[in-house]
Amino acid sequence: MDSSTTLVKKSRINSGFALVITSHVLNHVYDTLMPVLYPSIISELNLSYGLVGMLSMGYRLSSGALQIMMGFLGRYVRRKVLLAFGMLWQSAANSFGSISSGFDGLFVSRTLAGIGASPQHPTGAAYITETFSKERLGRALGTNITAAQLGSFITPFVGSLLLSVFGWRTAMLAFTIPGILVGIAFLFISESKRSGDWRGLSSMSFLLDGLREVLHNRTVLVVMVVEMVMAFRMGARDFIPSYLVQDVALSSLEAGVLFTIFVGSGLPAPYVWGYLSDRFERRKILMLTMGVASVLWFLVPFSRNTAQLVLVFVPLGFVCQGVGGIIQAFVGAATKKENRDLIYGIYFTLAYTIGSLGPVILGYLADSFGFQIGFIYVGLVSAVSVLAASFLKNPHS
Repeated sequence: MDSSTTLVKKSRINSGFALVITSHVLNHVYDTLMPVLYPSIISELNLSYGLVGMLSMGYRLSSGALQIMMGFLGRYVRRKVLLAFGMLWQSAANSFGSISSGFDGLFVSRTLAGIGASPQHPTGAAYITETFSKERLGRALGTNITAAQLGSFITPFVGSLLLSVFGWRTAMLAFTIPGILVGIAFLFISESKRSGDWRGLSSMSFLLDGLREVLHNRTVLVVMVVEMVMAFRMGARDFIPSYLVQDVALSSLEAGVLFTIFVGSGLPAPYVWGYLSDRFERRKILMLTMGVASVLWFLVPFSRNTAQLVLVFVPLGFVCQGVGGIIQAFVGAATKKENRDLIYGIYFTLAYTIGSLGPVILGYLADSFGFQIGFIYVGLVSAVSVLAASFLKNPHS
């Protein structure tokens, strides 16, 4: 690598990579804030857990459905523009949510916020994949997820404090300001335009080539299946504060602290699991994390006091919040550079679109049978994920 290339790499890491991580942090901040606010929203707006699941579904469905388009656009549009749009749009949607007077307005707000979240994962993951070598890819993606988890860790406690002092509306509004600043900052970094153009035949050829790679690349195809299975447990953590407040009878602040412990225990997990997946067989590391998660989800509904909850939440947070980097590393190592944006777009579209059903199912189970059955369902999904992951093969094998 010559000196000019080295300078470009350093510039990308010092500016673009750092800003991609920051926007990822804020996406997790917004996603983690809502579970903290849900108990108060449920009380004020008289919502059922099923309707809360619908709010989560609207966000994840709009986010997921558009990620394949964002992956496609990543070939033609500067990634900084896509990420800037996402931050600014999501901040505006969250501001609207803070003044909503009923379920309908809040549902529209969460659905619009999902549109703003859609560029982050495919665009950011593709950017990072092109910045680092395959030997460092797991750690780089793990670092990106670890940073996002730091935002998730801080949010429940800060959100709970704002909630207890100012109420859920002010708390929701206050968190929109950083998103606006980061969205504007993206527009001031330098980035080369993608190599593609808008000619119809070229665009269609690129799209078909990417779809063919999904269908003919066994590793990518099995990864998609694994992610589709895992997606049915998506949104499970959204109900943890509500479970602690409603079923365990804790205060909102106590629930926020326990939720902070759950999220905080996962802070080192993405890097640790990413590092281990670089050193050992990724398939076995993935199966290990999902297997342990399955057992721990089964134990959640039987944990009825603070000490028991801490004993379950600490390891559960660690195994649940690091698997994304392992799966993304599978995709990045197994795909061609020119198709990577699209493949990541397909991957995240499947994950979020199918995953949008997870909170609705869990909310329905909580309304009809209680949280005990709901969390047992999540444990079963994690167990099936282990079976699906057993069919994976490392790209280099």
